[in-house]
Amino acid sequence: MLAEARRSYTTLSLFGYRVDGVVANRVFPDGVDDAWRSGWVKAQAAVLARVAESFSGLPVWRSVYRPSEPVGLDVLASLAEGVYAGADPLGAPIGPDPLRTTRDDGRTVLHLALPHVSREDVHLARNGDELVVTVGSYRRLLTLPAGLSRQRSPAPGSRGRAAGAVRGEDGVSEDEVGSLGEEAAKLMTALAGWARACHRPR
Repeated sequence: MLAEARRSYTTLSLFGYRVDGVVANRVFPDGVDDAWRSGWVKAQAAVLARVAESFSGLPVWRSVYRPSEPVGLDVLASLAEGVYAGADPLGAPIGPDPLRTTRDDGRTVLHLALPHVSREDVHLARNGDELVVTVGSYRRLLTLPAGLSRQRSPAPGSRGRAAGAVRGEDGVSEDEVGSLGEEAAKLMTALAGWARACHRPR
């Protein structure tokens, strides 16, 4: 389940969705005297440590093991109180957007955060005014503003340089996209604002 959660985190980031947090479900409470349950508590503690490491910077909410499925408004309300422990479940997510732009020495750089992948797992290509980002079996087409679309990009199907930066577990590669001028900078600012508006909690 942890491996699937990690893959989901990568996929959501690829498509620009900012993750609010992680829910660890069916967690046995500490302090039990039963030997069988104590074994589960010990095993789950090791997994929860890996969860905290895999999703560093995100809140990890815990849902205790229940004898039956939570059905009904009262039971669901009790579940929410236990999981969020006073935190606002509808609050704005913390941390930066997966898709963002920065200015570096007069240049505009496009960043796409991709957790739990290395640079070798990311394929970058160009299709007209679109930047094609492929991670595993998932692919995203990023329509570039006019300023960025005029910049150099990798040959179709190749890896390496692209109009932006790719963030992976083995570090960040920032590739020059050129000096775009004030007009292109405004376009990139508008793109970042559009991305935030699309993914803002409703």
